[in-house]
Amino acid sequence: MLGCYGYSPPLPSTSGQARTSGQANPITPNLDGLAARSVRFEQAITGGSWTQAAFPVMLTSSHASLYGGCLGPLSAARPSPIETLAAHGYETVGFSSSPLLSGEYKYDRGFSNFNELIPEETDPSLRHIKGGEHLLRLPWVHYLTQLFGKRMRPARLYVSAEEMTARACAWLEKNDHRCTHRPFFGWLHYMDVHWPYHREEKLVSPSQIAQAWNDIAHLYRVNWKNDSISAEQKAHYLKLYEQAIEYTDAQIGRLLARLDDLGIADNTIIIIVSDHGEEFLERGQWGHFEVNLHDEILRVPLIIHLPGSQEGKTIRRQVRTLDLMPTILELGGAPQAKGMEGKSLLPLWAVGEDAYPPQISISEMWRDHWHIIAIRTEKFKYIWNSRQPDQPELFNLYLDPVEKKNVLPQYPEDARKFQSIVNQHLERGVQTAPQKPAAIPDMDEKMIRRLRDLGYVE
Repeated sequence: MLGCYGYSPPLPSTSGQARTSGQANPITPNLDGLAARSVRFEQAITGGSWTQAAFPVMLTSSHASLYGGCLGPLSAARPSPIETLAAHGYETVGFSSSPLLSGEYKYDRGFSNFNELIPEETDPSLRHIKGGEHLLRLPWVHYLTQLFGKRMRPARLYVSAEEMTARACAWLEKNDHRCTHRPFFGWLHYMDVHWPYHREEKLVSPSQIAQAWNDIAHLYRVNWKNDSISAEQKAHYLKLYEQAIEYTDAQIGRLLARLDDLGIADNTIIIIVSDHGEEFLERGQWGHFEVNLHDEILRVPLIIHLPGSQEGKTIRRQVRTLDLMPTILELGGAPQAKGMEGKSLLPLWAVGEDAYPPQISISEMWRDHWHIIAIRTEKFKYIWNSRQPDQPELFNLYLDPVEKKNVLPQYPEDARKFQSIVNQHLERGVQTAPQKPAAIPDMDEKMIRRLRDLGYVE
């Protein structure tokens, strides 16, 4: 939903001024402005359909199901580009607000400064009482509790973009790189465009708080109990999503302005990327349900701003988030980390598209006993499901970009080639699996409930 990618919704902005389709999109002015003077990729494909599968691909340039898989902590055997940056003189700082991207899951590897921004909030005790969740969905309950000075909104699941940006700006100000002349690599993981899209500070009135509880319960039923969504409910959720994007864009604008104020914007590479997209009922569900490996989930925004660049460039060739760390290392003058599988994207704008041969993208949903693999080229998407191994699907993206018609019978030779790639990938997963898989960190009830509200567990 970025203007620089052509989004212009017929929804009212948060200021209340109506927009009509075709108008310039005002909800992402900062990202759109950045894209106008950056390299923007039209076909960037993520390596996984949800956080745990997507981030090993982005941060280690290795596929999700290799090295024992992606469900537990990052394997020490995976490539470590961030450690390579640190060894090459870079200060490395990370800001994470996801429980799945924590130090416990080894995502602090290579960072000299790793900040886990976890909200210290708990749900109201009423939620833990039988029938309590139903009461929380009733406005009159909140009228009564507010009379006693209590506001029983859902607990915050991740820190806000405003707090994330403030922490990052404070770090930049404390570590004045104009004085130290030491290069830095920073990673900020904003979560505000993740379900639930509510901004907690906006949940003030009893009806707003009750609506938030109803939204959480309803989308849980949609994704896990096959409940339906009315046109009115869909418009409501899309409006929340749009507002979350508008809010996050404003906070990214604050960060960009701070880089400028500190005098380091002109020698800082800025990369904007998403780990996955969102489904809005294209396959009957809402959010990023992990079994969906279609383009509404896998095709993500990718913008790379180069220091001093004032002229934008659009790359139409398919690229992969697997290629991010090789690109960062080359741009940063660091050696390539051993074992990375991606290729640097720098030749695409420095030389031309012929300098980056077309690459096959592999995206995955990986569970212990369930594996879905999507093989994508610019023309085809091939999806193999371990639960239906003899019923793969093939889509011609040129003729069917929304992936509705399985054309596998029409392209048997292409299907065989793609299945061969799947088979080789499965075999590599077996070859790289450790003899003793890493244990998944224990989670307390609070963490399990948090992951459930984020849509990750039933």
